[in-house]
Amino acid sequence: MDGFSEVSTEKETVDRDTSVRPTKKSNFLVIPAILICLAVFAGLIAMGILPRLKERNSLAEHTRKEVAQAPFVSVTPAQPGPAIQEFVLPGATQAIQDATIYARVDGYLAKRYVNIGDKVHTGQIMADIDTPELDQQVQAAASSVEQAGANLDNTKQAYQRAKADSTTAYANVRKAKTDLQYFAAELDRYKKLVAEGAVSQEDRDTKLQAYNAGAATLDAMIASARSSDASVNSARAAVHVAQAALDAAKATHDQIQATRSFKKVVAPFDGIVTQRNVDAGALITSGSNSNNSLLFEVAKTDILRVFVYVPEQYVSFVHDGDEAKLEFQEYVGRHFIGIVSNISGGIDPASKTLQVEIHVPNSDHKLLPGMYARVHFECPTTIRQPVVPATTVQTRADGTFIYTVDKNNRVQMHKVEIGRDLGGQFEIAKGIQVGDNAIVNPNDQVQDGVVVNPVVVKVSKSEGGTPKK
Repeated sequence: MDGFSEVSTEKETVDRDTSVRPTKKSNFLVIPAILICLAVFAGLIAMGILPRLKERNSLAEHTRKEVAQAPFVSVTPAQPGPAIQEFVLPGATQAIQDATIYARVDGYLAKRYVNIGDKVHTGQIMADIDTPELDQQVQAAASSVEQAGANLDNTKQAYQRAKADSTTAYANVRKAKTDLQYFAAELDRYKKLVAEGAVSQEDRDTKLQAYNAGAATLDAMIASARSSDASVNSARAAVHVAQAALDAAKATHDQIQATRSFKKVVAPFDGIVTQRNVDAGALITSGSNSNNSLLFEVAKTDILRVFVYVPEQYVSFVHDGDEAKLEFQEYVGRHFIGIVSNISGGIDPASKTLQVEIHVPNSDHKLLPGMYARVHFECPTTIRQPVVPATTVQTRADGTFIYTVDKNNRVQMHKVEIGRDLGGQFEIAKGIQVGDNAIVNPNDQVQDGVVVNPVVVKVSKSEGGTPKK
């Protein structure tokens, strides 16, 4: 039994070893099978990749040939709009103060002292007008004043005489009253003496007669005093009338004299003579309705005012005290700084614009009233939209278009909406993005989907969109 057990154990061990370890014959069969599988897999991969590589190479070659034959085009990248935008408006310059000088008197121009372009100062005599008729009126008015003065003196003297007569009349009244009192006392005393038989009846009657005469005299004196009062009042009224007549005569004289002072035409303020309409010897007619009454026009130009009309969409960007930059055709490349001084209180309902007044210092008097100005205002930008040269924009019957070149050098056509005209450049509100390469001056070969050779250039705004390499 023991021997049998040992033999069985040894056999089992041999069988296990045989099942685990492959034989040389089995190794010879497995390796070729693996190689065959790898070859088949490699063939399948080659059959799928090689056509694709061939197709890709063919496409690349075709693209290279197409690009080599493609036309060259100039492109420029769409730039973002400035952070601070500027809008430009036309403006008309006026003198800060001007005056048209008309004649205030009739006559003939005796002498003229200034001409157009001359600087004048306040109160400076510019011309003399000969006014013979007005001179006679002044003399007549002076005579009237003298006559009224003499009449006033006469009435005052009459008034003084009336007052003296009134004083005398009242003195006579007082004397008559005193006399009457004396006559009354005498009459009473004689009545008593007659009763006592000391005097005769005739003596009493004499005293009675004297009393009655005194009473009559008193009545006459009172009437004379009242008459003198009326004379005094009349004389006083005559004095007032004469005084009023004298005042009126003086007023007339002063008025004519003041009018006569307009014989000398003077400058109303410091300024420059911008217009002259008369020469020596010309007939002058007073008033502003006559064609020959306009003498001079004077303007104060050390400060000019410029009126602009701001569109409604820019109203919120204009404030009192803001600076504005002005350009004038006469001074190319030079900028003048003005200050917003007055803003209208409302928008014009017809034009939908706001009137704004700008004051521009002009101490050197280089700027003249009437010049055309381009006024630049600044406003902050909330959305910086793409900006392209005007030469990239194509306008057709069906809209406005811009051609761009993508990263594959193919042309893409975009229908766009123009925002603002920036003078040689356009702001694009819709259609392209910042950084898109816009084709400058596209020709007939440039069509949607065509391959091109782009050449990036810079476009000068100041030169009207001329590309520079």
